[in-house]
Amino acid sequence: MSQITFSLPEILALIGVIQCTYLIVHIGLRARQISRAGLPLLYFLVLGLAFTTDLAQSRLHLESDPYFYLQWLLWFAGPPLSVLLVIQLADINKIPAIRDYWILLLLPLSFMLSLLGADTAMGCAHGESCEALRELLKVTGLMAGTISLLVIFSKKDLLKNLAKQKFGKERYWLIFSLIFLNTCFLLVMLLSLTNHVSGDESILLRNVLGIGFVYLVSTSLLRIIPRNQRIVQSGVVEKLTEEESDLAGKIESLLKFEKVYQEPTYSRADLARECESSETLISRVINIHFQKSFPQLINECRIEDAKRLLVETDATIQTVAKDVGFNSLPSFNRVFKDMTGQAPSGFRKSAPQNVN
Repeated sequence: MSQITFSLPEILALIGVIQCTYLIVHIGLRARQISRAGLPLLYFLVLGLAFTTDLAQSRLHLESDPYFYLQWLLWFAGPPLSVLLVIQLADINKIPAIRDYWILLLLPLSFMLSLLGADTAMGCAHGESCEALRELLKVTGLMAGTISLLVIFSKKDLLKNLAKQKFGKERYWLIFSLIFLNTCFLLVMLLSLTNHVSGDESILLRNVLGIGFVYLVSTSLLRIIPRNQRIVQSGVVEKLTEEESDLAGKIESLLKFEKVYQEPTYSRADLARECESSETLISRVINIHFQKSFPQLINECRIEDAKRLLVETDATIQTVAKDVGFNSLPSFNRVFKDMTGQAPSGFRKSAPQNVN
């Protein structure tokens, strides 16, 4: 019985397919709103299909023009989709506006220009195999990818204050890595045109770059995308019992109406005592129902109160910090900036823009 062996490019492509499949399933399960997860899901679907075409080409020796066009489309779709992903990562609570999707038209436009150029200038008859058309497609694909990445730098305010926001540093470095890896991909394609990199080497390198980005995503993006429900190791989705749901209602009431968080020393033990429950159960309910830790939940309530006071009153920032439950001004300033991306004084100055 003959053994099945895999070459290094095939192994890398197979790893890429498995990783993309895992991310698609994992992101889909974690996403609080499928609309916000749609773009990451599309990105990894396209990347997974790109890995699949490289694997199939190597195993089945597929060399037809339609197959090359499919590979070209899937791999060169990476830069335009990356730009849209960067726009979403810059503000994780929003999805790119419809006008931002014009960038996806660069690929079909590149394909049409290549067909016209090959038919007229290079003597490639329509419907016939033509090596010149393949080379021209690589050139126009490079142009489309370069234009796509330049769009990021044209949006001057896109990354402004990003590092100061929640998960801002993770998103900043993920965006930087995404731009860097796409730039490397375009460089590899350019070197393949100049014969400094062979066709097999370019396939190997683009698979390495693709796997590199998937690895970065698996270590950072999954922490950024909000969870839908908590999933335990067994794969069972945790849900609140009727008793726990009642407890969640009590917690909401204490926060909304009694504003217990305004006490600087208020702790999880205090909350458990008022709810006549254990701290362990309190933590479980907060983690599942509010999808936050106790300190995150308390600080979020305090900052929302502070934003209102900064807008509606002339109280000093120190007074606001004390009124909402912070025991020190530096602590208030730090938490406020982490959650809003602005210092309290800056938020107050821009109050007309923050009030609906």
